[in-house]
Amino acid sequence: MVKHQHNWTDSLTVIEVTDKGMRRATNQDSSVVVIQSDQESYDLRGHLFIVCDGMGAHAAGELASGDAVEHIPHHYLVYKDLSPPEALKKAIIKANSEIHLKGEENPDFHNMGTTCSSILMLPQGIICGHVGDSRVYRQRGDLIEQLTFDHSLQWELKAKGGDIQNVPSNVITRSLGPNAEVEVDLEGPFPVQDGDSYLICSDGLSGEVSDAEIGAAMAVLPPEQAAQFLLDLANLRGGPDNITIIIVKAHGSRYVTDTQGDNPLVIGKTTVPVKPLHPAVLTTSIVLGLAGLLLLVLQPYVGIAISAAGIVTALVGLALGRAGVETGKTLSPEFRFGVGPHTSSRCIPNASIMQTLGKTANEIRQLAQKHPDKFNWAPFDEAFVESTEQIQHENFVESLKYLSKAITYIMREFRK
Repeated sequence: MVKHQHNWTDSLTVIEVTDKGMRRATNQDSSVVVIQSDQESYDLRGHLFIVCDGMGAHAAGELASGDAVEHIPHHYLVYKDLSPPEALKKAIIKANSEIHLKGEENPDFHNMGTTCSSILMLPQGIICGHVGDSRVYRQRGDLIEQLTFDHSLQWELKAKGGDIQNVPSNVITRSLGPNAEVEVDLEGPFPVQDGDSYLICSDGLSGEVSDAEIGAAMAVLPPEQAAQFLLDLANLRGGPDNITIIIVKAHGSRYVTDTQGDNPLVIGKTTVPVKPLHPAVLTTSIVLGLAGLLLLVLQPYVGIAISAAGIVTALVGLALGRAGVETGKTLSPEFRFGVGPHTSSRCIPNASIMQTLGKTANEIRQLAQKHPDKFNWAPFDEAFVESTEQIQHENFVESLKYLSKAITYIMREFRK
């Protein structure tokens, strides 16, 4: 398991964890966090967070996801003349081309691919750039919302009103690499509020842990504890796939979106050259200049003034001839790419959430009965009993805190 904590200011907490799971020999997930070093850079390009879930044999999936998290931030910063959402989309498309080319050149890497789910945190709000079935969530208050649309056969059929009963959940319809071209979804900008938490994850988490459980952990636990608990919970439920999580939590007013005060995003920005100065204006500047020179002998002050007027006219004409006019579409504060959020669930701990979590904990207790001496079960039992007592008093928030302690503790014992 790999864990990173990033602190730019006291206003932002970022936790990044990844694990190969319980059944995979390698970890084909990749992630990256790009934090700007100062306020000016943040205002211009924002912070970037990406999770990619690779697919392919012979380490091809690991290569594809690794290339994606390396190339996308690089291209995003190179495309500095584009607006942030346009630069992010173009960077993902460019990375797709590079991964596809590498797959075509080497038979071992043929058809390799990766999902890509990203958050671009800007003064104007959160922009998501997305391909595949990794996910971006927002937890705010008692709601968790999925901001991205799964590019999976199940979700595509459901959106069209089709029957998904016998459709496997792991068949994806879009990824980076297999095809020369890819369609990238942009979602947002979603205005940021104080206390918002955002989570990006591979399907190693979302396939084993429900939205409500993910949201409950984010709502109740500090980001580092929430990420560890969710990773451990997915592993305790079988951990059939690699698990990668990035949690981004905003504290205070620094990252709150000011829809009226922040500069709006401008897309499609181009510089259109101004038409050359009219010949009559140019002729006038020349005439004024010559007249000024002739009058310098007879009436020096008048000559100087006229010459100056001619020079100024010529300089203005030259400047206008070289300058351009910037054009583009200024996005209103209400504008949104995409149609997200795509799902919404209540996530404050309740009897239903604690029942499903308690079922997992009870399965662990059964394991303890089979191997009573293999691990130190006492701290787990104490926290589990306290969690159960809190449920009886309907203190579900406190119950979740104790249960998360129990699960995180016993997983740490298992890893030893």
